[in-house]
Amino acid sequence: MSLLKLIGLKPHAVVAGNSAQAASQRLVRKVEQGAYEEAELMLSSANDESRERLIYGFGVSSGSVPLAATWAKACSRSSLAHTVLGASLITTGWNIRGSSYAKDVDSAAWKPFLDSLKDAKEPLHIAARLDSASADPYAWLIHAELGGDASREHLSRLFSEAISRAPLHWPAHYKYFTATTQKWGGSHREMFKFSQEASRHAPRGSIIHSLVASSYNEYVLAHGRDGLKKIRSKEHADKVSAALYAWLDANPSTLGQKLENPNGSFFGYGLNQFAVACYACGATNEAKETISALNGEIETIPWVWIANGLRERMNPGFVHDRIVRDLGKSA
Repeated sequence: MSLLKLIGLKPHAVVAGNSAQAASQRLVRKVEQGAYEEAELMLSSANDESRERLIYGFGVSSGSVPLAATWAKACSRSSLAHTVLGASLITTGWNIRGSSYAKDVDSAAWKPFLDSLKDAKEPLHIAARLDSASADPYAWLIHAELGGDASREHLSRLFSEAISRAPLHWPAHYKYFTATTQKWGGSHREMFKFSQEASRHAPRGSIIHSLVASSYNEYVLAHGRDGLKKIRSKEHADKVSAALYAWLDANPSTLGQKLENPNGSFFGYGLNQFAVACYACGATNEAKETISALNGEIETIPWVWIANGLRERMNPGFVHDRIVRDLGKSA
């Protein structure tokens, strides 16, 4: 152990980087080389979760828009090429805007951001027409609307279109969940209702159950310490624990074993969300198990949402370390 960790100047936990971008580099190279059939095969052979990460990782790569535009022009009948182009325009727009709340966004960023989202819609609608079975274009259309002023009815229609094609489509569920949150024009009531209903209709083993954990974390983000006090109860602990066991198709006696065998491209997302939500709701045993399974490697979100003070906000690893200490006291 380093001296900095011993004296508390460096956290024990490590904050992971963007694994989606690293995973998509092979796809980027195929498109750069003009190996479009191979790029198409990479995406078409992936499941919904893996394809979402590949497309997102491509989109946040440098020069993704002109690269995807060249692909879509060369393969005008490819739904996937047009989906990648739309996604690239969206992620490029969000890179211009940044992740701050609207009031903190640079005024000069709004026009190029909104223009990029608007430009993304045409290739995504083309993609939807080219492949009547693909839900991906509608998931990305939901993503495009998050930065604008779309009505709740329009967002709901996009989600309905997506799940009419693929009822358990994770990207559509995740992006529509985001649209239900208070910070994106929804409400806590809408968010909790959607996550609970989605979990209720999802089979055991589905990442969709993680939205229950995400809803608690979003609530804490909005309400801070007061939010933590309100959700720390047996009722909420039972709900988030039930969703955890449903996600992993586990029970209390098999939880540890299931956590040792990660499955799915969004396993890290689910694990981080459940670790924080279980702690926040007071599901102590489940919090210990999920945090142990992280092996000291966390994602910034949602840990930074429960940060206390500047040091923890600057490095969420300190949040992890504090929670580990708190859970140790409850042993």
